Amino acid sequence: MGMEIQDGRKQLMEEAKNFVNTKVGGRPLRYFMRGTVGHGEDVAFWLDTWLLDEPLKTAFPDLISKEADKRVSVADRFISQSSDGRYSWSWNSDLSDSILRSRLEQLIGLLDSVILATGKARWKWTSALDGSFSVKAVKKLLNGDQVQEKCFVLDWCNWIPAKVNIHVWRLEMNKVLTAEALRKRNVGIRDTTCPLCHSEDESADHLFIGCFIASTVWSGVSSWCNIPNIFALSIRDLLSFYKDLGLSEKKRDAVQGIIMITCWSVWRARNNVKFSNSSVRIESIISEIKTLSFLWFSNRSRYKGLDWKD
Repeated sequence: MGMEIQDGRKQLMEEAKNFVNTKVGGRPLRYFMRGTVGHGEDVAFWLDTWLLDEPLKTAFPDLISKEADKRVSVADRFISQSSDGRYSWSWNSDLSDSILRSRLEQLIGLLDSVILATGKARWKWTSALDGSFSVKAVKKLLNGDQVQEKCFVLDWCNWIPAKVNIHVWRLEMNKVLTAEALRKRNVGIRDTTCPLCHSEDESADHLFIGCFIASTVWSGVSSWCNIPNIFALSIRDLLSFYKDLGLSEKKRDAVQGIIMITCWSVWRARNNVKFSNSSVRIESIISEIKTLSFLWFSNRSRYKGLDWKD
């Protein structure tokens, strides 16, 4: 439920603290919170979004570099409310440069339209017509930006455990700690080859797609599901493979989850080889995939009561 923010910047920023570094259309999410200054004492002149659709520090970076008090409030920069537009400035050096003087005149031209009032600042969420801030409004804004940028959005599979969904989600973002990912994090490891095939360096694309063991597993899974051989060039292609098969809704849901479970089982097999000195057996991996898929789909999906022959 939406909530209009009326208690100033502190309360609104507390609501949106998890989105401070998020950008929408190239603009930081916090720029969508704009204030009407009121008496101007609780609005930062340079740092808050109040006069433009961005803070003045962003619009006038050359001027703020000369500012002696970068956290000064709006009220402290206004001497009077008279029409002669007199303002109080505190520069750390003279603005002798003609370009800086011209920029200051531009800023003053904007400030001349500002009239301070009584009362505290009122903060509004500019992407909503009524100015209300809500999690739903933020989500809508972020989802719209993702569609515009054609970002990959992982479809959550409801009948497999959350740990498997999260593993695949991290896998798509290249957050699974393969040898390549560890090396990018400056973690020193002696052997970077794939623990399953020992033929190439271990990256996410190799381990889950290009590795001989993984490709054989995918072939076995495809045969079991009676679908075309699962082939992909990237993790995103792999996770979207089920969408283009023209399957019934029931089978599409099943194949989506089975692909995710296969990624989970391949990762488990990799860890057993690397940390428990176990030998890799393709038939064991496929057997685990079939067992987990049947167990979870028949008990956790909306198609409960499935027989093994189904």
